[in-house]
Parts: sequence; structure tokens; C-alpha cells
Amino acid sequence: MNDQQKSKKQLIQELSELRQQLEGLTGYPTLSMLEQSFELPLKSRKSCYPGEGEFKNLVEKSPDAIVRFDRNLRFLYANSITIEVIGIPTTQCIGKTIYELNLTSKNHQAWKAHVERVFTTKKSVTFEADFTNYKGRHFYYHARLVPEFSKDGSVPSVLCTFRNISELKKAELELRASEERNGKLLSSLPDILFFLTNEGVYLDYHVTNPLLLYKPHHSRIGKHVSEVLPAEQAAQIMATVKRAIKSGKMQFLEYQLPINDVICTLEGRIITYNSDSVLVIIRDITELKHLRQELTRLDQLNLVGEMAASIGHEVRNPMTTVRGFLQLLSNKEECKKFQDYFSLMIEELDRANSIISEFLSLAKNKKVELEKQNLNTIIKTIAPLIESNAIMSNKYLHLDLQAVPDLLLDSQEIRQLILNLVHNGLDAMPPYTTINIASFVQDDQVILAIQDKGIGIPPESIEKLGTPFFTTKETGTGLGLAVCYSIAARHKATITFDTGSQGTTFYIKFNK
Repeated sequence: MNDQQKSKKQLIQELSELRQQLEGLTGYPTLSMLEQSFELPLKSRKSCYPGEGEFKNLVEKSPDAIVRFDRNLRFLYANSITIEVIGIPTTQCIGKTIYELNLTSKNHQAWKAHVERVFTTKKSVTFEADFTNYKGRHFYYHARLVPEFSKDGSVPSVLCTFRNISELKKAELELRASEERNGKLLSSLPDILFFLTNEGVYLDYHVTNPLLLYKPHHSRIGKHVSEVLPAEQAAQIMATVKRAIKSGKMQFLEYQLPINDVICTLEGRIITYNSDSVLVIIRDITELKHLRQELTRLDQLNLVGEMAASIGHEVRNPMTTVRGFLQLLSNKEECKKFQDYFSLMIEELDRANSIISEFLSLAKNKKVELEKQNLNTIIKTIAPLIESNAIMSNKYLHLDLQAVPDLLLDSQEIRQLILNLVHNGLDAMPPYTTINIASFVQDDQVILAIQDKGIGIPPESIEKLGTPFFTTKETGTGLGLAVCYSIAARHKATITFDTGSQGTTFYIKFNK
């Protein structure tokens, strides 16, 4: 390690040792003796006190530049290494002030302030600064200014020792730049990073968004995961930690936590960090999980739609023929006694035909007639039909329609979407309750909201909503909500919902 690479601590220690060595010499020189010695040419100087030769040898061989100033910042002495620092011979410095050496005003003011402080307080001063010498070389240095006392206790001069710390400063700046880069990288990560001991105690963590934490910051460090997380999730994490330690490879887990009143799905990656700890990387994949489910559901819708489009017409044709003959036979006198059977068969054929129609509504490439029209107009048109259906089951309809801009809509499809959602809502509600239909603008989107007063959607059914053939009704086909999702997709709209024990609200969000 060269002199420039030594730490500040080493520098201060060496300067202190140098000072002690100087003070320990036999017959330590007075200020006047030192001045006489330093001001004489090197060859003509004679030993004017015991130990002078040893003192001069120590100062001249010092790895630090050593300079003496008077109160006017005049050079009284400079050792040989000062030549390398300043860039001009020592003989040209002695007797001149730093002003006469044409140093920059920045250095003038800094040195003047520090030297004046030593003369005023009679105490040592240390500081760091940068400097460009006469040869254009730029470097950083660490300086220490020490007051020199005369016999009467006054301070006629200051002894300065300074060391080139450019390499140290460069390493420090590189470290700061590296820390800044790492800080920016960490702040951009969506993940939460935890360091755990192999036994599961939190050592440290980093989180960009504190709202993603299950518990606040202060309740984590030094605690076991079982003290922070629910028992099931803590056990799951510890089992994964053990697998990571045993295998030496990254291990994965997936679990759920209620964060900010929302059930979040989290993905964890655990890998050994060293022999005593592991790194845990946690990512919120709730939205990703939802998107995956949505893609799966859409794939199923598309598959069913393609099947329906390919076989729907072929199935309908023989069904129409069968229905026609059943109607013909039911009118014959000799078949009157089987009238109930004929009616039941015709009813079932009509039911099968309606299912095929719903199948065809799922078709991905179904043609839509988009026209500029107002959503409120469509709602008002079918409101009497909805109200009559509600009254038949002792339920009520309430409309809350705010002004909304016109949209490109297929009125028939939007009617079907509204009727399907309202029909589901009415089926879920007890008598003497009200279903609400609202429209409004929010965040540059037109929102259609349909709210029922049922008991909510069971948690185990939420992920399956919109999947073809999934239904909770005894007589349902499981296609109504799937058709709604298909219609929304063809209108580049999205469907979301809120559900609870007080009911469910479906939101259909159209872009303006």
C-alpha cells in the first residue's frame, strides 16, 4: 500500500507519532533556533542544538509535505517533498506568501481562514481540500495545522503537514457513486428483500413501497418470522428456507396475505446468502395472477366460441325440423292426450336453442355493429323490461344515471350484457330489496355499475367467475357471465367487481 492509499486514520496517527518524535528529541529546539536552521542553506548550516541533525533528517524524509507559515501566510520553511506538491523549487517558496505564488482565490481564502483560526484559538486544525499545482496536476490532500509557541506563549508561526489523499478520495468517490447506483437500482425494484438467519430471524430488509409490508417497519428486525407473519405462512417460509439451505439452490414458494384489507398473492424466492443467512425476495403477483386467470378464462371462452360457431348452425337445423314436426303432431286429434309431453319437448328444444345462441355470443370473431350512441339511452330503453321482471319477484329497480359521453356501442350486445348481470343480481337478492343501475364518468372512463343486495359471491367461486359452464344455480348454464365478459372484450371494456355480505357490484369500464 503506497502513501496515497493510506486511510485518514493512519494519516492522523502517523502525524501524531511524528509530533511525539519531534518533542522527544534531546534538546528540542526553540522556535528561534529552528528558524535559524531552516533559513540557512542546507550545506552551510551548523548544528546549533543537540539532536538537530536527527530532527532535520526526520523532517526531510517525512512522506508528508511539511511547511511553516507566519501569520501573513509567508513560507518560513518547506521540506523537499513540498517541491513535488507545489511544483516549484523550495528555494522559490521561502520568504514568499501564498498570494505571491499566484494560487487560486479559492485556495487563498481557505488557507487564510484556517491559518487565522489557528493563530486565534491556538489550537490545531485539520481539513481536506483539493489543489492544482503549477504543473497542472490536480489532487486532494489532508492537512493538519499546528500552532508553534514561543517562550512567552504567543504563536508566531504555524506548522502544516499535509498528505496527498487523491487515491483515497478517488476510491471514496467511486464508492459513493457505486452506493448511489445501487441505491437507485434498489429503489426501482418492485420486490421486497429480506435477510434472515438460517433460523428465521430478520437481520435486515429493503422495501421500495412500505405499504406492501404485512406489518410496519419497527416490528421486524431481530424477530422471528413466526412473530411477524401468520403461523401458516411463517411455517411455509421456514420450510422453504430449509430446502434452500439443504439444496444450495434457489427455492420458490407462493402464499397469500391480507395487506391493506386486500388478499394479496405473493411469490417468494429464497437462496442462501452465506453460511449463516439467506436472502428472501418477495414479489406481489396479485395482478399477475389475476391476468393469468383472465387469459385462461378468455382462452376457454374463445375455444367454446369457436366450437359453437362451427357446429351451432348444423345443430340448429335438425332441431328446427324436430320442433316443427312436434308442433304438427301436437295439433292432431289422436295426439291430444300427449299434449303435455309435446309441450315439454318443445320447451326443451327452445332451451337448447337458447344455449346455442349463448354459445354463438362467445365467438371471438362475432361481428359487432358499433355505432355512436349513449349508454343511458340503452339503459332507459330496457328499464321497463327489467322493472317488470323485478316486480314479479317482489323486488325493485333504481336508476342513477349521470351525464356520460356517447360511445361506440353495439346496442343489442350491451342490452344482453345488462340483462344478464341484472338477471343474476335479481336471482341473488331476497324479496323487497332494490337493484341499482348507475352510470358515471371516472378517470376518463365511462362506468356502468350494477349493484345487487344479495349475500355476496363465495370466496371459492371468485376465481372461477366468467368461466364457461361454471354456475352456482341449479338451472343455470354457466354461460351468462361468460357472455358478458366476451361482450366487454369486443367493446374493449373491462369488468371488475366488489363483493361482500351486503351484496355485489359489477363495474363495466368503457374507454372514452
